[in-house]
Amino acid sequence: MINLNTPKGNWILLLLVSFIWGSPFILRQIALESFAHQQVAALQIFISFVLFIPLIIKNLKKLTRKNALLLLLSGLSGNVGPSFFYAKAQTQINSSLAGMLNALLPTITLLIAMLLYRVKPNLYSVLGVIVGLSGTLVLALMGNSFGTTYFWGIFYVLMAILSIAVSINLVSFALPNLTGIEIASLAFLFVGPMAGIYLFQSDLLTPLNSSSILLSSAMITLLGTFTFVGVILNNQLIKQSSHVFAASIAYLIPIVALFWGLVIGGDKISLLQLACIAIIFVGVHLANKKS
Repeated sequence: MINLNTPKGNWILLLLVSFIWGSPFILRQIALESFAHQQVAALQIFISFVLFIPLIIKNLKKLTRKNALLLLLSGLSGNVGPSFFYAKAQTQINSSLAGMLNALLPTITLLIAMLLYRVKPNLYSVLGVIVGLSGTLVLALMGNSFGTTYFWGIFYVLMAILSIAVSINLVSFALPNLTGIEIASLAFLFVGPMAGIYLFQSDLLTPLNSSSILLSSAMITLLGTFTFVGVILNNQLIKQSSHVFAASIAYLIPIVALFWGLVIGGDKISLLQLACIAIIFVGVHLANKKS
């Protein structure tokens, strides 16, 4: 049996998490054929919460007054924010582009670490941030042919990435005494019931009458399951490696998302968009380079 708590194990976890986090973009795109984006996000969180219940009960003794607020923030930033922002974004742009934009995650994670936790940047880090954000700005403003809907789609992805970056830094720096599984389960203790309350008040009759309800429901179930497994593995990866190494899943998530989007979703990506993504990758590489 392979020991995941080793440098080799870190790479195995990195590949697993990248596949798990790269696949939801196409699952979400199919689910949106029947459900509103808010419902897709809430169902994703609530299904994950149900799967987490045994672990929540097991780890409940780890919940204290000191860590309760941080766990709430971890759940909001690591689960609620990304779920809702990604779902909203994919009503504006396709799954491939949404996934490829995740190349910015290490850069934004580093920015948060520098601002909140006084991680000292080097020249490469600063240059990487500038290059990566420049590529994103060009991508967002690349022409009238894409329109304002396209611009807002990119904006919502950026908000999702910012939310994830905050969560990564919380897990890395603010919750040192809890394991990745303990953080994940206790965070869902807070956000799972919130999602359930929202679903109870939402209009579920309209999607139930959709002709693609069975396929969309299957995709949401997979989405929730992937979230459950992905959050556990991702938090474990952060805990046993580093926040920068864990954020490097952004190198692989776009490849997985692009593959599924082109093969299943029928997405189309222009050469200019790919060029902008390449600029972002250069920025990510520089931001993670040591002087």
